[in-house]
Amino acid sequence: MPKSQRTAYVALAIILDALTLVAAFFVAVWLREGLGNTLVAFSDVFGWRLREMVRHPKDLPEFYRIVLSPNPLVNIQTHLWVLYLSIPAWLFFLQAQNAYDPQNHRNARQEFAVCGYAGLMGTMAVVVFFFLAKFDGNRLLFTGFLIFGVTFMWLERRFLLPFLLRGSKKAVRNVLLIGDAASAQNFLKLLQTPAYRSSRLMGYICDQQPADSEVNYLGGMDELAKILDRDVVDEVVIVRSQAEAVPPSFAKKTRPGHSSPGHIWGDILQLCLERGRTVSLVDDIVPPVNAKVEATMMGALPTLVLHNTPQNTLALVAKGMMDRLIAFIAIFVLMFLLPVFPIIALLIKLHDRGPVFFSQERVGLNGRLFKFYKFRSMAVNAQEILETMKREEPEKYKAINVMEEPFFKAKEGEDPRITPIGRFIRKYSIDELPQFLNVLKGDMSLVGPRPPLPKEVAELEPWQRRKLSVKGGLTCIWQATGRNEITDVDEWMRLDLEYIDNWSLWLDVKLLFKTLKVLVNPKGAS
Repeated sequence: MPKSQRTAYVALAIILDALTLVAAFFVAVWLREGLGNTLVAFSDVFGWRLREMVRHPKDLPEFYRIVLSPNPLVNIQTHLWVLYLSIPAWLFFLQAQNAYDPQNHRNARQEFAVCGYAGLMGTMAVVVFFFLAKFDGNRLLFTGFLIFGVTFMWLERRFLLPFLLRGSKKAVRNVLLIGDAASAQNFLKLLQTPAYRSSRLMGYICDQQPADSEVNYLGGMDELAKILDRDVVDEVVIVRSQAEAVPPSFAKKTRPGHSSPGHIWGDILQLCLERGRTVSLVDDIVPPVNAKVEATMMGALPTLVLHNTPQNTLALVAKGMMDRLIAFIAIFVLMFLLPVFPIIALLIKLHDRGPVFFSQERVGLNGRLFKFYKFRSMAVNAQEILETMKREEPEKYKAINVMEEPFFKAKEGEDPRITPIGRFIRKYSIDELPQFLNVLKGDMSLVGPRPPLPKEVAELEPWQRRKLSVKGGLTCIWQATGRNEITDVDEWMRLDLEYIDNWSLWLDVKLLFKTLKVLVNPKGAS
């Protein structure tokens, strides 16, 4: 893939976004400083008699003098900090949504959502900074900048950027492809996308007999050196259908000690690079659905990394810090300020003299085992009761189990294992509070798929095991939206995978608030 074209596309998009924000800022400042004059000007255009209704500044109360006249409180020199901070903030949240990936095709509604999210989050970040730094800010200026910024940026990305890319019709880079006819055809389609239109596929070379193709066939691998020396070639793209596939003509010319496929491909690279040509390596594989591909280096080896789990290091570090901070505050409050822990522990102990906590082995990140803590809400011999009922009363066991095997969750009020105090603490999810200790230790997160039992993991289908690719959590989409009302295991797993595929810090925050809302109305929590 022509790296220079991708870089040029990203640079153009960033520059246009920044200039758009500058324009939106000055429009917002102009509107704020002359709101009264602006309203009068619009009324004159439409024939409204607003001019007669606007009094002179000396006749207006102080509030109206501020709103409807040039405002001395808003000074463009002092408020340029809004612009300075907003540009990197907005661009950061655009990048977080892959808005600068030239292969991401979005419709008008999706583009507006991307711009709106970046604008809202960027403005919130600047407002928080102004508050913490004790800078003077103007709410109307922030509001106007947000509205005009989102609108202008959407128009720029929807119309101006594609127009400028279409206007660059002159090919500035000639690309030579090494690969078969099908690979050349697929690469030609890629170059027809807006980000790569300034590259021209001059043809392909391959030792195999050429098939019918729209791409010009330039000969076999023996012609490579001649083509590089004779023609204008800016970049060579090597498409390998198989890692061990070696051009026959090069296989016959191997140097001593260079008989492996890796060494032979190295000789081809050397031939191109010693002539100063840029080379791109492409493996002709189709990544699985939802897989993201990244290029990196492992020592001296170029490596393609495929993943379908969250990989944003900065965001994951922030998530871990947020988890531990909230867990620490929660434990401190529940232990000392609102002594929930001691009171619940005392009630459990007085009921049957059994242990206060229930610990169980659960499966965490990528199969790691850890001790999972809860307030004990069941009889001491709860597992024995369940096994006896399953063995001796299978019909009753099936009747009260609302989940599918291997999972078990009894209907509300029908689980014989639960104690009276346990029924109360389960209703309000108080029994889950000790899991803040798991979060503080790093075994769990505040938000994530519920960690399963080892025996449950053994029964999972391969596609369901991806839920183990992130840390388990206290709550997730399943708990925040349906709790016990969702009884289908496949639906439960799909919700967990939906969380993984769409993860962001903002999603975690939304699910935490939704969980608090569910706790207020604890239907299905028992």
